[in-house]
Amino acid sequence: MASSQTRRAAALSVVVALHVLLIGGLILGTMAKFIAKKMEYIVAVDIKPEEKEVVKEPPPPPPDFKPPPVAPPPTSDVPVIRGPPSETALAAPKVQAPPPPPAAEKKPEPPPVIPVQFSSNGKQMLADACSDRYPSASRRLNEEGVVKVLVYVSADGRATDAKVETSSGFPRLDEANVACVKAAGKAFMPSKVGNQAVGAWQIMSYRWKLN
Repeated sequence: MASSQTRRAAALSVVVALHVLLIGGLILGTMAKFIAKKMEYIVAVDIKPEEKEVVKEPPPPPPDFKPPPVAPPPTSDVPVIRGPPSETALAAPKVQAPPPPPAAEKKPEPPPVIPVQFSSNGKQMLADACSDRYPSASRRLNEEGVVKVLVYVSADGRATDAKVETSSGFPRLDEANVACVKAAGKAFMPSKVGNQAVGAWQIMSYRWKLN
């Protein structure tokens, strides 16, 4: 009986001792893990790798790089104060402007031309003078036409000058008309200023016609 109790007590002691060892091992293992993690944290925080200073080089400029143009400084509106003119400028001769061109001479207006006025038998005198002067070549070629003639009638009624105003188209008839007007004698009535006869240009038309 005594030996049986002794064995039980011994077995119980062994079981208790095993439990104590097991619990102690668990406690020690947990502490070891905690200490190990703590050490890793300390090492990770306190021990830093040696940092090296890295110098970055500027990137190379592009191949077509052109520096921006430099803007000129802004001009100010400060007025410029000029000194008196130099002696050379004062002594320089003044250039005179050319004189204006002379005014065009106004030509006198031609005297008014009035229709020809014949004396009492002036038309017949002119017809006789012109019929005698009908060019023979014009008769042969059947040349006819109307000539307008400017006649200068003097104060005594004679045609002292004559010129063709409008041609008949045949120079022979034009020349014959000027000649017969001058040869008609006192066939015309002179112009008058008041009661006084004066010379003046008169205009007339004469038809050259074959019978």
